Amino acid sequence: MTTSRPPEPAMIWALETAGLPPETVTMAMPGGQGGHVWLLQGPDPAAAAVLKLAAPASKGGDERLIHREAVILRALAQLAMPVPEVLAADASGARAGTPALLMKRAPGSLLSGQDAVRHAIPAMAQALILCQRRTHHLVAGRRWVPWQPASGFRVPTWSTREALWNRAIRVVQGFQAPRCDAFIHRAPHPANMLFEDGAVSAVLDWPHAGRGPAGFDGARMAMSLCCLLGMDAATTFRSAFEAELGQRQDPLLEVYAACEFLPDPALEATAGAIGIELSRNQARGRLENFLADAMRRMTSRRLS
Repeated sequence: MTTSRPPEPAMIWALETAGLPPETVTMAMPGGQGGHVWLLQGPDPAAAAVLKLAAPASKGGDERLIHREAVILRALAQLAMPVPEVLAADASGARAGTPALLMKRAPGSLLSGQDAVRHAIPAMAQALILCQRRTHHLVAGRRWVPWQPASGFRVPTWSTREALWNRAIRVVQGFQAPRCDAFIHRAPHPANMLFEDGAVSAVLDWPHAGRGPAGFDGARMAMSLCCLLGMDAATTFRSAFEAELGQRQDPLLEVYAACEFLPDPALEATAGAIGIELSRNQARGRLENFLADAMRRMTSRRLS
């Protein structure tokens, strides 16, 4: 768990860089991909900053992600994207003691509770399509590949639906990989979006962004909503996403999204950040329901 105050070298660097006083209050925030995050709040609320430190490699982190996210955020800022403004980056950790990213606090707040998340589903779809349209020609970040090679997908040990997973694994191993024809966030979910007046005011956590399949962000968001809330939330999101996109979503991308969540959908931290109670068994069952729905649509749309 992230402590309420960053390590002292990082704190000193952040305060000096942001021009914040020593009495600045710090508060731990939900971490993004491979990092620990703090809000730095001084006397002037408008000058608040967010400090993100890389998780050490010894604890499953990737210190290169800080540099990648800084580069991507600066590129996105040129496209009027709803993303945090970079104040400074210490990619090597020479001053902060560990790779560090300092950002201006983005407007808005996280959603809280199932009802709030369900109500915001159309806004999430609109935000993802807006991001995709504005970044259509952007070349930055990492090119999309599954988190693990498709050849390494295995039926999860906790599953009682072995036949379902075996069919899905054969699909992703047998079909040609999707074209990387858009710039994508790569791993969107409700806990990396801030909201203000019912709209998405900022999309957070961009270290894995890059060129990828145009519908993959929609597939990942639908899967996350299914695991957090149930299949009805995924269906509602998909309908909104397809309406904004103007075309049907390819279920193959949803099969990929489900398979690369193996061996286990660890979403407890994401759920906790937005005030949703979620057990591991709930997430597992919902992930399988999501996969079964995608496979049904694969059968009717691609394999007939």
